Amino acid sequence: MIRFLSVTAILATAAAAQAQVYVEGSVTGLTAKESVQGANYKAKPSTFSGLVGYSVHPNVDVEGYLALGAGSSTETVNGVDFGTKLKAKSSFGVFVKPKVMVSNELEVFARLGYLENKYTTTSANTTGKNTDGSIAYGVGANYYFDKRTYVTGSYMNYNNKDGLKVNGLSVGVGYKF
Repeated sequence: MIRFLSVTAILATAAAAQAQVYVEGSVTGLTAKESVQGANYKAKPSTFSGLVGYSVHPNVDVEGYLALGAGSSTETVNGVDFGTKLKAKSSFGVFVKPKVMVSNELEVFARLGYLENKYTTTSANTTGKNTDGSIAYGVGANYYFDKRTYVTGSYMNYNNKDGLKVNGLSVGVGYKF
């Protein structure tokens, strides 16, 4: 029994040493566009986001994602401001992240996953809420300062469903444990 526990402990330690768990925090500037019956809506809200990732292979990660609204934006209709505000309230989802190191410091990646997005629109006397689930995808890069610390940037399509398209550019920092 002691031999079994010893082998199990050694294997668990080896597995933990190989595990690559990481966290990232980013700020994202979004562009939301929607066309409804000839009217073109556009707004540019922002979010703070965080993710936790796990490297399942040297070239593939899985990630859990959460974003919270950082600011609302005036929504324009055909370029005219009617006083409506759009805010990205929250997003959460999962991604698969294929990646490749192109040098000792630079990693490029793609993301493909699913996000649940919540938005609110506010005008003078009404508030509307919308929740959409959508496939999300994008590309990005990480620049490593050392084996654990890096800066990250990505361009993502967060929502493209029922005429609503939300894209964003993110910059942030990451840390591998």
